[in-house]
Amino acid sequence: MEGQSSVEKRVIVVAMDGSTEAESALQWFANNIYKKGDEVVVVHCLHHTAHYTMGSVWAPVDAQAIARAFEEESKHAAKVCSKLTDLLHKYEIVGKVMQLKGDPGHQIVTTAEENGASFIVVGCRGIGVIRRTVLGSVSDYIVHHSNIPVLVYRH
Repeated sequence: MEGQSSVEKRVIVVAMDGSTEAESALQWFANNIYKKGDEVVVVHCLHHTAHYTMGSVWAPVDAQAIARAFEEESKHAAKVCSKLTDLLHKYEIVGKVMQLKGDPGHQIVTTAEENGASFIVVGCRGIGVIRRTVLGSVSDYIVHHSNIPVLVYRH
């Protein structure tokens, strides 16, 4: 058809954890990849710390302490999302911020699929081999489970 663009709108999911490395990834994305007309979905995943979920043989579960910790983590996540909205404006990116809950890697891949994303951008904090082996890495999970291209920005 004459006069119509054959270029499809790109949907890009940018995973943000609130770290300075993630902010650097967003800035790099804004300067090098983002194009006017892209649909950008910035996601931050609230993943309550696993050690709050169960007691041990030495100490019983303190339900009030767990509730306070969950509330603090939720408040922190809300602050991160607010900052991310400000960063979108700062870098002149048109998009939306979504707060997800659950395992970050799985939630990011699922959100990308649900939004029909063209690719995913994620930062890498360089946590080290031992810690990554024990705890896992969100960027590793995304790279190995995503069906679309993943750009891992290493600061």
